[in-house]
Amino acid sequence: MNTEKYDFDNVVDRHDTCATKFEEMDRKFGRHDLLPFWIADMDFEACPCIIDALRRRLDHAVLGYTSAPAEFWNSITSWLERRHGWKVSHDEITFMPGLKKALSLCINYFSKPGDGVIIQPPVYHSFRSVIEGNARKVVANPLKINDQGQYTMDFDGLQAVIEEQHPAMMIVCNPHNPIGLQWDAHTLARVASICRASGVILVSDEIYGDMMLAGKKHIPTATVSDDARENTITLGAPSKTFNIPGIVSAWAVVKSPQLREPFFNWLSASEFNTPPIAAMVATQAAYEHGEAWLDQVLDYLQGNVDCASRFLSSELQQVSMYRPDASFAIWLDFRKLGLTQEELVKLLIGHGRLALSDGVSFGAQGEGFMRMNVGVPRVVLTEGLQRLQQTIAERENTTRCDSVIPTVIPFVTMQGLGNKFAFINCMDRSISNLSALAIEMSHRHTGLDTDGIIAILPSDKADGRMRIFNADGTEAQMCGNGIRCVAKYLYDNKIVTQKDLTIETLSGIKSLQVHTGHDGLVESVTVDMGLPVTTPDAVPVRYQGTSMLDAPVSVDGTQVRITAVSMGNPHGVTFVDNFTDKMVHELGAKLENHEIWNEKANIEFARVDAPGTLSVRAWERGAGETMACGTGACAAATAAVLTGRASWPITVRLLGGNLLIDCDSTTGHILMTGPAATIHSGKFYPNHNC
Repeated sequence: MNTEKYDFDNVVDRHDTCATKFEEMDRKFGRHDLLPFWIADMDFEACPCIIDALRRRLDHAVLGYTSAPAEFWNSITSWLERRHGWKVSHDEITFMPGLKKALSLCINYFSKPGDGVIIQPPVYHSFRSVIEGNARKVVANPLKINDQGQYTMDFDGLQAVIEEQHPAMMIVCNPHNPIGLQWDAHTLARVASICRASGVILVSDEIYGDMMLAGKKHIPTATVSDDARENTITLGAPSKTFNIPGIVSAWAVVKSPQLREPFFNWLSASEFNTPPIAAMVATQAAYEHGEAWLDQVLDYLQGNVDCASRFLSSELQQVSMYRPDASFAIWLDFRKLGLTQEELVKLLIGHGRLALSDGVSFGAQGEGFMRMNVGVPRVVLTEGLQRLQQTIAERENTTRCDSVIPTVIPFVTMQGLGNKFAFINCMDRSISNLSALAIEMSHRHTGLDTDGIIAILPSDKADGRMRIFNADGTEAQMCGNGIRCVAKYLYDNKIVTQKDLTIETLSGIKSLQVHTGHDGLVESVTVDMGLPVTTPDAVPVRYQGTSMLDAPVSVDGTQVRITAVSMGNPHGVTFVDNFTDKMVHELGAKLENHEIWNEKANIEFARVDAPGTLSVRAWERGAGETMACGTGACAAATAAVLTGRASWPITVRLLGGNLLIDCDSTTGHILMTGPAATIHSGKFYPNHNC
């Protein structure tokens, strides 16, 4: 008997292990600094018996073709009988390459394109995606919530959708994800009876069947009646149970010979049911030697569920939870907060820095809900719950202070050659902390997806003043594309009426001339960008000499030639024969942060196409690659002339379009002409505290 005590309080650092929970967080939630409680795997170390078995197998260096031994199949059938009292023979079970793939294989075999497949939302979101992805139609039979607040199946609705839409298949989730509900035998028997009588194949996803909490027993669907036995394909796996989803392994049990034999033959023909070495070794080790580990995991998970329940009851009564019969997730009800789902998600991500599974991903019936994975060390769970409580408390304090009227910021998004900013009119109002506002408003997913914000302010020296904040919150001295849009905003909104105007920037006062179209609105703007600066101390750049022209700079052992120019902000220009994304993104980031710059720099990769034509890709400090950079175009053109590669005037081709760059022969000032366009206007509701 295994008497080893396992430590589930140990916090394992999963970064840099290709863990989806962390690696996909930025793509899914728009930021990477969240505490993750979303994807359904646990943060516990896998059972040592599995790791040991894999190591022993890998000690044999030949990884050739293998066949599953009888012991492999016996490990699964013995487990099912030992844990669930379900007797399954070897010929009634087959391997599956993962549970979601098993669903897809069942759909492809037991239905044809265009057929309906019944699901019961709110339910595991992959049911919908795998049905629709295989050209089948989702037939929804939503669960109901009774007077006691418990989820139940809608049998009248089930009969109705079968009669109306004649589906080929139904997927029942047992235990039900995301609620964690173990269906009783009567419910399962009634579903099976309805399906068999209607010629609807029943597929039962029982991946959480081994994860029963508080001593509850799992009831396999196929065991509840003759109808269930003869019409059910049962799918299960060790992946959730033993926290090995990265080792793709699942199984299917089909009791009915009429269903089983042709289906299993079809799987065998394409070797869908042939277990790879790792899956075979890990599965057998888990089922033969992992029972004590699992029992301790379930005790720990029950402790986490109890911990969450106590915390919500005492500290956060606005949020309720459905206590799960099984699994390591809790279904949280936020409806008392009175928020839309979008507002709820934004609150949890933006304020709470929490990554939970969005309730509506499980269906429209998940509106107002979130699923939280509690398969984590208790210290991590406690931190998550405390963040949740603090976030909601701060929101309520803010709401009370603001008399339920949120702060609203009118804005206009404008772009110059794809360099897009949100413009805020501050001529008659003051907004504090523009840096933080820029980060929030510019956010790719939860904001406006802009390169930053530009505040338009009054000036006692010019017709207006501009302050530019990049998407990362850093303030820039000057932006050529942005200043053209400011001129258009001032003229189109009749803040100024003359076509020659001045705008104050952190790099000085700039003179501009607007050019209007037939509708009287500004189409393009010429900006006097002033004198280019190449003196190293003024750029600023750390370089010994009068100017830094084509000077070698070492980057990871490679020499890159840089010309340093300031157009009110520092630029490094490097001339190349061709562009690649890797060059721009990797080298751009390294050059931006190179030690030669006192305060980072914008980087331009320039290619000379003709004496009067350059192609440029711009890497903007604080924003990354942008469609265009006005000051960067000026810097690149200046560098091309100074190094003898081109002559004035120069057309600069950027990803967002072309700019005409010229030099005033009298003053030596750089003149930039390019378009400015308004995209749309709106109101932004920022997060804020009283």
